[in-house]
Amino acid sequence: MKKLIASLLLLGFALNAYATPTLQVHGVGSVTGSHSGDEDTWFMSGETGSVELIATFTDTSMKIENSYIVLTTSAVADNPFAGFTKYDDSDAFEASIGASFNNHDPYGAHAAQIDTFVLSYGDFVNTYTDGDKLSKDCNASYPDVPLGTTECTLNTNGKADIKLFNYDFTGLGLDWVHFDLVAYVSEERGRVGSGRWAASWDINPGSHDTTWERTSVPEASSLLLLMVGLLGLVALKRKA
Repeated sequence: MKKLIASLLLLGFALNAYATPTLQVHGVGSVTGSHSGDEDTWFMSGETGSVELIATFTDTSMKIENSYIVLTTSAVADNPFAGFTKYDDSDAFEASIGASFNNHDPYGAHAAQIDTFVLSYGDFVNTYTDGDKLSKDCNASYPDVPLGTTECTLNTNGKADIKLFNYDFTGLGLDWVHFDLVAYVSEERGRVGSGRWAASWDINPGSHDTTWERTSVPEASSLLLLMVGLLGLVALKRKA
């Protein structure tokens, strides 16, 4: 019996580990990587670009509402983002909506290190019955996902409403900006129409977020060519 229970627990953990999260942020044209303390993340560069804000619905009654785009940057003197509300850190933002999230670098870093900028982005539309609205699984977690991966996988277990947020960081003088998505998620318990609901604030996990960097992020093919070139130089030196 103990072995059976242990096996079921392990199976539950495995299913949870590979379940697509409700909220995800994926940079268009980004690649997976780990830079400094920001690990298992989609990285992108360029003064202008877009990120996908992905909300996955797993039944017809599910609601994903009151969403926020959350930008984390190194501490700045003013507010460089038009329309965004500035908070000293993530704790101050969470207190403003009565939430508490699991932190992931750099979201949740100490107030002296970062600033948090928040923009209300409305509700997501439940697309569970739309056949052409399959969700994505934008997992950037190494070693499950190889470094330098450039595409999300398709998730057939849910339907997604995907909003596109366009940014322009031209002239802002920022070195990096981290993107997260927050929303209020409600799910009906039991049969549809039961009237029993569970609701809470949610945020994308650290494996399904995106960071913009001013310096370009090398693609996997470029890294491979660089490695081959360095090995060639070493071989030539040994022959000499």
